Amino acid sequence: MTPLSIEADRSAHLIIGELLNLRPGENLAIICDNHSAFEMAYALAAQAQIRGAEYTILHQPSREPTRKNELTAVVEAALEKADAMIGLTATGGGPSYSSVVKRLLDEKRLRVISMVMRDMEIFTKGGALANYAELLEEGKQLAKIWQGARTMRITSEAGTDISSPIANDYVIVECGYANEPGMEAAFSDGEVSSRPIEGKAEGVFVIDGPGTIIGTPSAPISVTVENGRVTDICCDSPEATQLMRIVQSVENADNIAEFGIGLNPASIRNGRFQEEKKARGLVHIALGDNIFYGGTTQSMVHMDMVLYNTTVHLDDRTIVQNGNLLSLDS
Repeated sequence: MTPLSIEADRSAHLIIGELLNLRPGENLAIICDNHSAFEMAYALAAQAQIRGAEYTILHQPSREPTRKNELTAVVEAALEKADAMIGLTATGGGPSYSSVVKRLLDEKRLRVISMVMRDMEIFTKGGALANYAELLEEGKQLAKIWQGARTMRITSEAGTDISSPIANDYVIVECGYANEPGMEAAFSDGEVSSRPIEGKAEGVFVIDGPGTIIGTPSAPISVTVENGRVTDICCDSPEATQLMRIVQSVENADNIAEFGIGLNPASIRNGRFQEEKKARGLVHIALGDNIFYGGTTQSMVHMDMVLYNTTVHLDDRTIVQNGNLLSLDS
Protein backbone atom coordinates (compact mmCIF):
# COMPACT_ATOMS: atom_id res chain seq x y z
CA MET A 1 0.00 0.00 0.00
CA THR A 2 1.13 3.57 -0.69
CA PRO A 3 0.97 6.30 1.99
CA LEU A 4 -1.96 7.89 0.14
CA SER A 5 -3.91 4.61 0.03
CA ILE A 6 -3.34 4.18 3.77
CA GLU A 7 -4.75 7.66 4.38
CA ALA A 8 -7.70 6.90 2.09
CA ASP A 9 -8.38 3.66 3.97
CA ARG A 10 -8.38 5.58 7.26
CA SER A 11 -10.98 8.05 6.00
CA ALA A 12 -13.10 5.30 4.40
CA HIS A 13 -13.07 3.34 7.67
CA LEU A 14 -14.28 6.42 9.58
CA ILE A 15 -17.04 7.17 7.05
CA ILE A 16 -18.38 3.65 6.60
CA GLY A 17 -17.93 2.40 10.15
CA GLU A 18 -18.79 5.44 12.28
CA LEU A 19 -20.29 8.36 10.37
CA LEU A 20 -22.57 6.31 8.10
CA ASN A 21 -22.63 3.24 10.39
CA LEU A 22 -23.26 0.88 7.49
CA ARG A 23 -24.78 -2.39 8.69
CA PRO A 24 -24.40 -5.95 7.37
CA GLY A 25 -26.84 -6.65 4.54
CA GLU A 26 -27.52 -2.98 3.75
CA ASN A 27 -27.27 -1.63 0.21
CA LEU A 28 -24.86 1.26 -0.40
CA ALA A 29 -24.98 3.32 -3.59
CA ILE A 30 -21.78 5.18 -4.53
CA ILE A 31 -22.45 7.77 -7.25
CA CYS A 32 -19.57 8.91 -9.48
CA ASP A 33 -19.07 10.78 -12.74
CA ASN A 34 -16.30 10.87 -15.34
CA HIS A 35 -14.14 13.18 -13.23
CA SER A 36 -14.54 11.47 -9.85
CA ALA A 37 -11.51 10.29 -7.88
CA PHE A 38 -12.24 6.58 -8.10
CA GLU A 39 -9.62 5.82 -5.43
CA MET A 40 -12.17 7.18 -2.97
CA ALA A 41 -14.95 5.01 -4.40
CA TYR A 42 -12.84 1.85 -4.18
CA ALA A 43 -11.70 2.59 -0.62
CA LEU A 44 -15.31 3.12 0.47
CA ALA A 45 -16.48 0.00 -1.36
CA ALA A 46 -13.81 -2.09 0.33
CA GLN A 47 -14.89 -0.92 3.77
CA ALA A 48 -18.54 -1.63 2.92
CA GLN A 49 -17.61 -5.16 1.91
CA ILE A 50 -15.65 -5.69 5.12
CA ARG A 51 -18.79 -4.77 7.09
CA GLY A 52 -20.91 -7.28 5.20
CA ALA A 53 -22.87 -4.71 3.18
CA GLU A 54 -23.59 -4.71 -0.54
CA TYR A 55 -22.22 -1.84 -2.61
CA THR A 56 -22.97 -0.62 -6.13
CA ILE A 57 -20.87 2.02 -7.90
CA LEU A 58 -23.10 4.07 -10.21
CA HIS A 59 -21.29 6.02 -12.92
CA GLN A 60 -23.13 8.86 -14.65
CA PRO A 61 -21.88 11.52 -17.11
CA SER A 62 -20.10 14.62 -15.92
CA ARG A 63 -22.32 17.71 -15.86
CA GLU A 64 -22.00 21.20 -17.28
CA PRO A 65 -22.49 24.11 -14.83
CA THR A 66 -26.09 24.65 -15.96
CA ARG A 67 -27.02 21.02 -15.11
CA LYS A 68 -25.03 20.53 -11.92
CA ASN A 69 -27.93 19.17 -9.84
CA GLU A 70 -29.10 16.48 -12.30
CA LEU A 71 -28.92 12.74 -11.75
CA THR A 72 -29.67 10.30 -14.55
CA ALA A 73 -33.02 8.48 -14.47
CA VAL A 74 -31.20 5.17 -13.92
CA VAL A 75 -29.34 6.53 -10.87
CA GLU A 76 -32.57 7.96 -9.45
CA ALA A 77 -34.29 4.58 -9.89
CA ALA A 78 -31.40 2.76 -8.20
CA LEU A 79 -31.62 5.00 -5.15
CA GLU A 80 -35.13 3.69 -4.48
CA LYS A 81 -33.49 0.40 -3.42
CA ALA A 82 -30.58 1.86 -1.45
CA ASP A 83 -30.29 2.16 2.32
CA ALA A 84 -27.38 4.58 2.15
CA MET A 85 -25.73 6.71 -0.51
CA ILE A 86 -22.38 8.44 -0.89
CA GLY A 87 -22.13 11.10 -3.61
CA LEU A 88 -18.73 11.39 -5.26
CA THR A 89 -19.61 13.31 -8.44
CA ALA A 90 -16.82 15.76 -9.22
CA THR A 91 -18.68 18.10 -11.58
CA GLY A 92 -22.07 18.49 -9.92
CA GLY A 93 -24.12 18.31 -6.77
CA GLY A 94 -26.89 15.98 -7.96
CA PRO A 95 -26.38 13.45 -5.13
CA SER A 96 -26.90 16.30 -2.65
CA TYR A 97 -29.59 18.40 -4.30
CA SER A 98 -31.66 16.04 -6.47
CA SER A 99 -35.38 16.21 -5.67
CA VAL A 100 -35.43 12.39 -5.57
CA VAL A 101 -32.74 12.35 -2.89
CA LYS A 102 -34.64 14.99 -0.90
CA ARG A 103 -37.85 12.92 -1.09
CA LEU A 104 -36.10 9.74 0.08
CA LEU A 105 -34.53 11.65 2.97
CA ASP A 106 -37.89 13.14 3.96
CA GLU A 107 -39.46 9.66 3.80
CA LYS A 108 -36.62 8.37 6.00
CA ARG A 109 -35.75 5.71 3.45
CA LEU A 110 -32.18 6.84 2.81
CA ARG A 111 -29.19 8.31 4.60
CA VAL A 112 -26.57 10.28 2.70
CA ILE A 113 -22.99 11.45 2.92
CA SER A 114 -22.14 14.05 0.30
CA MET A 115 -18.60 14.18 -1.02
CA VAL A 116 -19.47 15.92 -4.27
CA MET A 117 -16.85 18.11 -5.95
CA ARG A 118 -14.14 16.75 -3.64
CA ASP A 119 -10.84 15.04 -4.32
CA MET A 120 -8.28 12.90 -2.49
CA GLU A 121 -6.77 15.91 -0.73
CA ILE A 122 -10.08 16.82 0.91
CA PHE A 123 -10.76 13.10 1.55
CA THR A 124 -7.56 12.61 3.53
CA LYS A 125 -6.31 15.94 4.91
CA GLY A 126 -7.49 19.12 6.62
CA GLY A 127 -11.07 18.86 7.83
CA ALA A 128 -11.05 15.09 7.31
CA LEU A 129 -8.84 14.79 10.42
CA ALA A 130 -11.26 16.49 12.83
CA ASN A 131 -12.77 14.90 15.94
CA TYR A 132 -16.26 14.41 14.54
CA ALA A 133 -17.89 13.44 17.84
CA GLU A 134 -16.82 16.78 19.33
CA LEU A 135 -17.81 18.60 16.16
CA LEU A 136 -21.33 17.15 16.30
CA GLU A 137 -21.87 18.34 19.87
CA GLU A 138 -20.76 21.86 18.97
CA GLY A 139 -23.04 21.80 15.91
CA LYS A 140 -25.99 20.94 18.14
CA GLN A 141 -25.10 23.86 20.42
CA LEU A 142 -25.07 26.34 17.55
CA ALA A 143 -28.27 24.90 16.09
CA LYS A 144 -30.06 25.45 19.40
CA ILE A 145 -29.07 29.13 19.39
CA TRP A 146 -30.02 29.42 15.70
CA GLN A 147 -33.45 27.89 16.28
CA GLY A 148 -34.22 30.55 18.87
CA ALA A 149 -33.39 33.44 16.54
CA ARG A 150 -35.55 35.26 14.00
CA THR A 151 -32.97 37.15 11.91
CA MET A 152 -29.36 36.89 10.77
CA ARG A 153 -27.12 39.77 9.79
CA ILE A 154 -23.70 39.27 8.19
CA THR A 155 -21.21 42.15 7.89
CA SER A 156 -17.53 42.58 7.04
CA GLU A 157 -14.95 45.32 6.55
CA ALA A 158 -14.82 44.25 2.90
CA GLY A 159 -18.32 45.65 2.44
CA THR A 160 -20.69 42.81 3.28
CA ASP A 161 -23.91 43.91 4.97
CA ILE A 162 -26.78 41.53 4.34
CA SER A 163 -29.64 40.48 6.57
CA SER A 164 -32.76 38.37 6.43
CA PRO A 165 -35.37 36.63 8.51
CA ILE A 166 -34.24 32.99 8.74
CA ALA A 167 -36.01 29.63 8.67
CA ASN A 168 -35.35 28.73 12.29
CA ASP A 169 -37.63 25.71 12.04
CA TYR A 170 -35.28 24.03 9.53
CA VAL A 171 -31.74 24.41 10.86
CA ILE A 172 -29.35 21.81 9.46
CA VAL A 173 -26.43 20.39 11.42
CA GLU A 174 -23.88 18.89 9.03
CA CYS A 175 -21.12 17.51 11.21
CA GLY A 176 -20.28 14.21 9.54
CA TYR A 177 -22.88 11.86 11.01
CA ALA A 178 -25.61 10.30 8.86
CA ASN A 179 -26.11 7.08 10.79
CA GLU A 180 -29.91 6.88 10.77
CA PRO A 181 -32.50 7.02 7.94
CA GLY A 182 -33.32 10.58 6.90
CA MET A 183 -29.95 11.99 7.97
CA GLU A 184 -27.56 13.80 5.62
CA ALA A 185 -23.97 14.91 6.15
CA ALA A 186 -20.81 15.60 4.19
CA PHE A 187 -17.13 14.68 4.34
CA SER A 188 -15.14 16.56 5.22
CA ASP A 189 -17.75 18.36 7.29
CA GLY A 190 -18.57 20.82 10.02
CA GLU A 191 -21.23 23.49 9.55
CA VAL A 192 -24.66 24.69 10.62
CA SER A 193 -26.94 26.32 8.07
CA SER A 194 -30.47 27.28 7.12
CA ARG A 195 -32.24 29.18 4.38
CA PRO A 196 -33.14 32.85 4.55
CA ILE A 197 -36.90 33.24 4.23
CA GLU A 198 -37.55 33.37 0.48
CA GLY A 199 -37.83 36.87 -0.92
CA LYS A 200 -36.63 38.57 2.27
CA ALA A 201 -32.81 38.86 2.10
CA GLU A 202 -31.59 42.42 1.56
CA GLY A 203 -28.18 44.01 1.26
CA VAL A 204 -24.75 43.32 -0.20
CA PHE A 205 -22.27 40.50 0.23
CA VAL A 206 -18.68 40.44 -0.94
CA ILE A 207 -17.20 37.17 -2.18
CA ASP A 208 -13.52 37.14 -1.26
CA GLY A 209 -13.14 33.40 -0.73
CA PRO A 210 -13.62 30.48 -3.11
CA GLY A 211 -16.97 29.70 -4.69
CA THR A 212 -18.70 26.91 -6.56
CA ILE A 213 -17.80 26.93 -10.28
CA ILE A 214 -15.94 30.26 -10.13
CA GLY A 215 -13.10 29.18 -7.81
CA THR A 216 -11.19 31.87 -5.93
CA PRO A 217 -11.93 35.31 -7.40
CA SER A 218 -8.99 37.36 -8.63
CA ALA A 219 -10.64 40.38 -6.96
CA PRO A 220 -13.52 40.55 -4.45
CA ILE A 221 -16.97 40.32 -6.05
CA SER A 222 -19.74 42.54 -4.68
CA VAL A 223 -23.25 41.06 -4.99
CA THR A 224 -26.34 43.22 -4.42
CA VAL A 225 -29.49 41.52 -3.15
CA GLU A 226 -33.05 42.84 -3.14
CA ASN A 227 -36.16 40.89 -2.15
CA GLY A 228 -34.12 37.71 -1.84
CA ARG A 229 -32.71 37.91 -5.38
CA VAL A 230 -29.38 38.99 -6.87
CA THR A 231 -29.87 42.27 -8.73
CA ASP A 232 -26.27 43.22 -9.49
CA ILE A 233 -22.78 41.71 -9.53
CA CYS A 234 -19.95 44.23 -9.45
CA CYS A 235 -16.34 43.46 -10.28
CA ASP A 236 -14.37 43.57 -13.50
CA SER A 237 -13.00 40.04 -13.34
CA PRO A 238 -13.47 36.75 -15.22
CA GLU A 239 -15.02 35.17 -12.13
CA ALA A 240 -17.62 37.93 -11.77
CA THR A 241 -18.47 37.65 -15.46
CA GLN A 242 -18.87 33.89 -15.13
CA LEU A 243 -21.09 34.27 -12.07
CA MET A 244 -23.26 36.89 -13.78
CA ARG A 245 -23.65 34.65 -16.81
CA ILE A 246 -24.91 31.78 -14.65
CA VAL A 247 -27.24 34.01 -12.62
CA GLN A 248 -28.75 35.43 -15.80
CA SER A 249 -29.07 32.14 -17.72
CA VAL A 250 -29.99 29.49 -15.13
CA GLU A 251 -33.49 29.66 -13.70
CA ASN A 252 -33.54 30.73 -10.04
CA ALA A 253 -29.75 30.91 -9.83
CA ASP A 254 -30.29 34.44 -8.46
CA ASN A 255 -32.10 33.12 -5.37
CA ILE A 256 -30.42 33.54 -1.98
CA ALA A 257 -30.64 29.94 -0.85
CA GLU A 258 -28.54 29.44 2.27
CA PHE A 259 -26.57 31.07 5.09
CA GLY A 260 -23.95 28.78 6.65
CA ILE A 261 -21.31 28.99 9.40
CA GLY A 262 -18.27 26.68 9.45
CA LEU A 263 -17.18 24.90 12.65
CA ASN A 264 -14.30 22.59 11.71
CA PRO A 265 -11.01 23.64 13.39
CA ALA A 266 -9.01 21.27 11.17
CA SER A 267 -10.26 22.66 7.85
CA ILE A 268 -7.67 24.68 5.97
CA ARG A 269 -7.63 27.59 3.53
CA ASN A 270 -6.61 25.87 0.32
CA GLY A 271 -8.71 27.74 -2.24
CA ARG A 272 -11.29 24.93 -2.39
CA PHE A 273 -14.80 26.01 -1.45
CA GLN A 274 -15.79 22.55 -0.18
CA GLU A 275 -12.93 22.65 2.32
CA GLU A 276 -13.04 26.32 3.25
CA LYS A 277 -16.81 26.58 3.78
CA LYS A 278 -16.44 24.09 6.67
CA ALA A 279 -13.57 26.03 8.29
CA ARG A 280 -14.17 27.38 11.76
CA GLY A 281 -15.55 30.91 11.68
CA LEU A 282 -15.87 31.17 7.90
CA VAL A 283 -19.27 31.99 6.43
CA HIS A 284 -20.80 30.99 3.13
CA ILE A 285 -23.83 32.27 1.26
CA ALA A 286 -25.36 30.05 -1.42
CA LEU A 287 -27.25 30.95 -4.58
CA GLY A 288 -29.84 28.83 -6.38
CA ASP A 289 -31.72 25.77 -5.19
CA ASN A 290 -32.99 25.73 -1.59
CA ILE A 291 -35.14 22.57 -1.63
CA PHE A 292 -32.67 20.72 0.60
CA TYR A 293 -33.07 23.53 3.15
CA GLY A 294 -36.84 23.23 3.29
CA GLY A 295 -37.57 25.89 0.67
CA THR A 296 -39.63 25.85 -2.49
CA THR A 297 -37.19 27.33 -5.02
CA GLN A 298 -35.74 24.78 -7.44
CA SER A 299 -32.73 25.42 -9.62
CA MET A 300 -30.16 23.43 -11.59
CA VAL A 301 -27.43 24.98 -9.41
CA HIS A 302 -26.61 25.46 -5.74
CA MET A 303 -23.51 27.64 -5.54
CA ASP A 304 -21.70 28.20 -2.22
CA MET A 305 -19.65 31.40 -1.93
CA VAL A 306 -17.16 31.77 0.94
CA LEU A 307 -16.79 35.09 2.78
CA TYR A 308 -13.75 35.96 4.90
CA ASN A 309 -13.52 37.87 8.19
CA THR A 310 -17.24 38.36 8.68
CA THR A 311 -19.23 39.22 11.78
CA VAL A 312 -22.51 37.34 12.22
CA HIS A 313 -25.41 38.28 14.47
CA LEU A 314 -28.35 36.03 15.28
CA ASP A 315 -30.83 38.61 16.54
CA ASP A 316 -28.75 40.57 19.07
CA ARG A 317 -26.23 37.81 19.78
CA THR A 318 -22.82 37.88 18.06
CA ILE A 319 -21.86 34.37 16.91
CA VAL A 320 -18.85 35.17 14.72
CA GLN A 321 -16.69 38.26 15.12
CA ASN A 322 -14.25 39.18 12.35
CA GLY A 323 -13.98 35.54 11.29
CA ASN A 324 -13.64 34.10 14.79
CA LEU A 325 -16.34 31.82 16.21
CA LEU A 326 -17.26 33.00 19.71
CA SER A 327 -18.20 30.83 22.64
CA LEU A 328 -21.50 29.00 22.19
CA ASP A 329 -22.05 28.50 25.90
CA SER A 330 -25.30 29.94 27.23
